[in-house]
Amino acid sequence: MNVTELARKLKITTTQLYDHLPKMGYDIGRRAIKIDNAVAMKVLKQWSAYQIALKKQAEDAERTAESEETGKPQEKEIIRLPLVITVREFAEKTNLPVTKVVQTLMNNGILTAMNEKIDYETAAILAEDLGFKVEKESADMDTSGLFAQDIIEKAIQEEDSEKLLPRPPIVVVMGHVDHGKTSLLDSIRKANVIAGESGGITQHIGAYQAKKILQKTGEERILTFIDTPGHEAFTTMRSRGAKVADIAILVVAADDGMRPQTEEAIKIIKAANLPLVVAINKIDKPGANIEKVKRELSDIGLLPEDWGGSTTCVPISAK
Repeated sequence: MNVTELARKLKITTTQLYDHLPKMGYDIGRRAIKIDNAVAMKVLKQWSAYQIALKKQAEDAERTAESEETGKPQEKEIIRLPLVITVREFAEKTNLPVTKVVQTLMNNGILTAMNEKIDYETAAILAEDLGFKVEKESADMDTSGLFAQDIIEKAIQEEDSEKLLPRPPIVVVMGHVDHGKTSLLDSIRKANVIAGESGGITQHIGAYQAKKILQKTGEERILTFIDTPGHEAFTTMRSRGAKVADIAILVVAADDGMRPQTEEAIKIIKAANLPLVVAINKIDKPGANIEKVKRELSDIGLLPEDWGGSTTCVPISAK
């Protein structure tokens, strides 16, 4: 691709593109006329995130400059949030335009209108991104009709442990887009869910259950699977899927290897402190390289068991 064409797609000048590429890790030289198509596609995919990072960096620099002028660090404004709040109410609490709040939500992969409700967790992350410090309103201030967190925790503490029944373990399936997460679940559940997705891409979190007969005891057990979207726009959905799970399956295509959303999924899994099993998928495809995937995993600290580590890697074909 010509450098001028890439600059046109990004709606910047060629000179600006030459300035930005080294900061993004792609130093092609200021005399280059063409750029490798694969590199150009990466730049296009990363441009939005890069712009957000630049904006945040500029805002941080501005706050630092203001702090240096006043001689004291700038304190974040504290806002109190209920368990559930509409986007419009959030904008009023923060004295920000509704359009800016909606845009920030979109940047985090959440498409919502100003009259729709968001939960406390989402609102708290949004507020932090916008430069506020957050406190939760007390339970007696909650008028959403939902149980407040402290009421739920109290109910759990008062449960009679002898009367409790085991629940099905929750397994979250994560990985890069088109690496075969839903196809793997289709195989487990003997259903063709992926055919109903737009373009074959999962756009929501789906929860499914499957029965498994334990080999040693013959006992029938139920497993709950959560299928998460792999596309880069759905970061928040993946985070929520990981928070409710007991164990994670990371699906990595053997013919593609580690990709941006694979690495992001690993960070989410580690943050949630989940046990991890890696399913190396598509081993039946031409170009599949299981050892390459294991090497890439080991490079980021996930050393496979057969290499002397503790990460379980299972070569599979979802089909």
